[in-house]
Amino acid sequence: MHEFERIAKCTIAKDAWVETTHEGTSTVKQSKMQMLTSRFKSLWMQELETIGEYYAKLSDLSNQAFASGEEYSNAKIIRNVLRSFLERFSIKVTIIEEAKNLEKLAIDEFIGSLQTFEMNLNEAKCIMAKRDKSIVTTRFQ
Repeated sequence: MHEFERIAKCTIAKDAWVETTHEGTSTVKQSKMQMLTSRFKSLWMQELETIGEYYAKLSDLSNQAFASGEEYSNAKIIRNVLRSFLERFSIKVTIIEEAKNLEKLAIDEFIGSLQTFEMNLNEAKCIMAKRDKSIVTTRFQ
């Protein structure tokens, strides 16, 4: 689209300036959305990443998409999270998928549930490590 055609639609100069300077052309907007959608779909939780860290990355992508004109529903975000979790969360993923209506599940409730599960997993690992250490210590005494 030529510059004149793009700004001819704007009723005030500020609109023309905002569109060309900050939002970009429709081709740029479309490319941004495709890139964000691709990043959203390909985001996977990393091995040493916490639920909070992973959700922060996902929220950032969701907010960028919203700013570009596309809003992801809670259910879409939740499904993406469930799909991209590590093996250690597989039990919790199955429980949530079977017991919850993902269309009505609030993000805060969902993330809170996952963070509680993660804390319990970490606590269980600490207890097991202490127990294993005490077993090894008593064997060598």
